[in-house]
Amino acid sequence: MYSKTLRRRAITIANSRWATYAVAGAATSLAGLPAAQAEIHYSGAVDFRFTGTLFHQFPLDHGASLSFHRIDEGGGQGYAKINIPNSIGDFAGTAIGSEGSYLYASRLSRRVPVSQLHLRNSCDSISSTVRCFGAIIGLEGGTSGDFQAPGRGFIGFVFNAGAGNQYGWARIKTDGAPSYNFILIDYAWGDPGESIQTGQTRSVPTGQAVSKSGSLGLLATGATGLKAWRQHKAAAAPQ
Repeated sequence: MYSKTLRRRAITIANSRWATYAVAGAATSLAGLPAAQAEIHYSGAVDFRFTGTLFHQFPLDHGASLSFHRIDEGGGQGYAKINIPNSIGDFAGTAIGSEGSYLYASRLSRRVPVSQLHLRNSCDSISSTVRCFGAIIGLEGGTSGDFQAPGRGFIGFVFNAGAGNQYGWARIKTDGAPSYNFILIDYAWGDPGESIQTGQTRSVPTGQAVSKSGSLGLLATGATGLKAWRQHKAAAAPQ
């Protein structure tokens, strides 16, 4: 009888120590993580409609802005383009033309890492002067571009207004050819050094920046750790 009591006490002590070590291990993993210094900036719902001839800018960092331009050519036709003035701005797209001078913006899906895309802009030469003007969303009478069909899509971009390369995305809904009326639904961009996927609206909060080993430690703490781990995964997922 005495030996059974000792065994039960030993098992209780062992389980208690294991839980203590698991909590301490998780805390150590979290404490050792660097604080997140970069973040993602999300516009929220914009829902700005471009019809007729209309030019409008939307702010980014350090004086840069997303500039959209829709021009009415009459007869239900028009064209649209996107630019980032006051910055070195490039877009994901397909080059068209004899010298590849015109860039049609790619229609991207969700969860595409923007920094891994080939980004460039449209440039042409007039009287020996090179002029660069971003990317074309659609051109009346044209047969090129990913936005010819109606629907939604993401445009990936990068800009540098003096602080380093900053990647972002813009989500639009277009009527397609030949009018190319469109709506800017929303957009987002990251600080220098921050990666971003299309549709991603926020960075992982510092307190939830869990490494693989840290996530194991959190799971070991039970329901509280599991909740934190799930919050960490949800925060990183693009919308």
